[in-house]
Amino acid sequence: MAPNTFYKQANQKSPLVRRIGLGVFLGCLFFIGALCIGVFEGKLVSTVSLIGTSIALEAQPASLASLPLRFHPAAGAMISVLSNLILIPLLTLTFDEIIARWTWIRRKLQKTEKWSKKYGKYGVWILTPLSPMLGAYVCIGIGFALRWNIRLVLLSVLIGMVSSSFLIAYGGESVAHLFGLHK
Repeated sequence: MAPNTFYKQANQKSPLVRRIGLGVFLGCLFFIGALCIGVFEGKLVSTVSLIGTSIALEAQPASLASLPLRFHPAAGAMISVLSNLILIPLLTLTFDEIIARWTWIRRKLQKTEKWSKKYGKYGVWILTPLSPMLGAYVCIGIGFALRWNIRLVLLSVLIGMVSSSFLIAYGGESVAHLFGLHK
């Protein structure tokens, strides 16, 4: 086999494989970012615990969990947010592929097309206050199901997640100081 032929075959990966690869790469960047903040705080083991909490339970409970681990509120909130973002690129980059392959889902989602076109431009912002309550993963799924612009969905969810995580971290720190729990 000629070298050019091998190169062409190697670069003709399926779009799904490329999307998964890109999602894993971006997820790794978020993981490394969260880990770097934790190492800068001097709490590697606590950071890994906080990352796991954020992936499993979302960013808001992890922001609250950062308080007893003695993270600075900003560092705890940032680790929680970055950790919660680890799975989101993989989720968003593969969701279209799932819809394309599963015809029964595609048929169900076609019913939302009319409503989505009518309210999609402004309706996406309802995800900002919903993301702290429902979680980022569910809100992104709702955005895909309603066929809203994915950039606006991600921006809306990110605004809700970041603001609520910082509010919880700083508010929890204030309450802890008020009752003399942190010194």
